[in-house]
Amino acid sequence: MEILPPSFHRRVRYDRVYVAGSPNGRGLFTSVALGGNRAVGRVHGQKKPSGWRSEYCMEFADGAIEPDPPYRFINHSCDPNCILIEWELSRGDETQGEGGTNEPIYEMWLHTLRPVKKGEELTIDYGWEAEASIRCNCRSPKCRGWICRIDDLPRCLEMHKNDTPGGR
Repeated sequence: MEILPPSFHRRVRYDRVYVAGSPNGRGLFTSVALGGNRAVGRVHGQKKPSGWRSEYCMEFADGAIEPDPPYRFINHSCDPNCILIEWELSRGDETQGEGGTNEPIYEMWLHTLRPVKKGEELTIDYGWEAEASIRCNCRSPKCRGWICRIDDLPRCLEMHKNDTPGGR
C-alpha cells in the first residue's frame, strides 16, 4: 500500500497516542491498533534555523523543528514501526500558503511502517551521522549497537572500536 499525504481538512486525533515510561525514559505509545502505512499524526512544534541542535529537534524543511509533546517523546529503534515524513502540500486555489503567498506548505507527519498493536511503543530510526552516534539500547534483535545511519555503520564501528562494551 502506498503512503499518501494527509488531507488539510483531516482532524488529527491525539487521543490515539500517549506518553508513558519506556526502557529509554519516556516514549510514545498507541492507545489503539494502527494499520500499516497509515498517518498517526502531525508533528507540531517551533521552526528553528538550520543547524539547530537540542535533545528533541528534528530536521525539517530548510531547518529544524523543536517538536511539541506528544511526538517529542518518540524513541529510536533499529527496527522501527514508524517513519517521519515531511510533506510538501498545496492548499489549492481556495487558500493561500503561509504569509499569504502561493508557496507550498510543509508539514511533518508520523506514519506507521507496519501494523502496530494497541499499547505498543511507536519508534523511528533516528539515522544520525556517525559523528553524532551514541550506543543504542533499543533491545531489537536487529539492533546495530549504535544509533547511526545504516550506511554510516562501518564508519561508526571503526570510530568506536576502542569504546568499552556495554549498553547492549
